[in-house]
Amino acid sequence: MKIQKFLTIGLTLLFFSQCSFANECKNTILAKKYAQMYRDDQALRGRYINILEMENRKENIDFKEKEQLEIEITKTDDANEIELDKLIGLCGWPGNLDGNRASLSALAIIQHADLDYQLRHFAMVKAANQRREIPSDRFVLLVDRILVRQGKLQLYGTEFEYGSNNVAPIEDPKNLNARRKKMGLPPIN
Repeated sequence: MKIQKFLTIGLTLLFFSQCSFANECKNTILAKKYAQMYRDDQALRGRYINILEMENRKENIDFKEKEQLEIEITKTDDANEIELDKLIGLCGWPGNLDGNRASLSALAIIQHADLDYQLRHFAMVKAANQRREIPSDRFVLLVDRILVRQGKLQLYGTEFEYGSNNVAPIEDPKNLNARRKKMGLPPIN
């Protein structure tokens, strides 16, 4: 009797956990989650970029506001990374969900993460690019960011030196525009 009751409870829990998993991975729910994660990712970055530009022009900035934005952006990034890992673990890479908006949301989260997180997800992003779920002109942003963070020369000229308008050093500058054209980027003069 006890074994039968135990099995019934166990099977019931398994059933409901599977229902929860199925609900979590429904396209409409998943698309909304990715859209919200992207909105969260972008919400504070616009103001933060404005502050960095003012700082670069040697204008007065509110250092407390800058510091607070950095803290909030880090919290948001950390939460998004945890949620992204959860969603990918449960449902797989978002693919062409919601057009390719969900994949682009995932890419933005990975792009804004630390180097270790980027490297852990790079093969997945590269495969998504090869399946045309992430356009090449977006994929190269992650490629260059990883290379620059590793202290290497970037390939496509999408990364700038911190705090300046100077493009970070480029591998084989003579062939830069040919590489950019192949990936759907305009030339750099």
